[in-house]
Amino acid sequence: MTHQCKNVLVACEDFRMVKNHVNWADHTLGDRNYDLVTAGGSQKAIVDETTRDSILKWIGIGVDLHKANMVVIIAHEDCGAYGGSSAFNDWDEEKAKYVEDMNTAEGLIKTNFSVEVKKFVMMLDGTIEEI
Repeated sequence: MTHQCKNVLVACEDFRMVKNHVNWADHTLGDRNYDLVTAGGSQKAIVDETTRDSILKWIGIGVDLHKANMVVIIAHEDCGAYGGSSAFNDWDEEKAKYVEDMNTAEGLIKTNFSVEVKKFVMMLDGTIEEI
């Protein structure tokens, strides 16, 4: 097979973030060198038992079919799948929940696939921090 990519990017489908996600991924992962899996809450969709199998299936296509060896998860500020920023007392509490779920998601991904996992949190203005 000649069409391969190195990464699977799991990101939220939030319309406010799509351009930032794609711009960051093109610059950091390589222009279109990733399969894009979008779901509300990204890491939350992996952790949630009702959506987990579906998201892992799409990650598996990138890993198995396109030979990706890294899964990148991006959480983002004010994620509606969590009730938005207003569901938390402050940014530290919000970020801690995202990190907790990303760590759980990483374990689930590594249980199913032999890949590296990188985790990031993106702010609404597009700035990003690796976790």
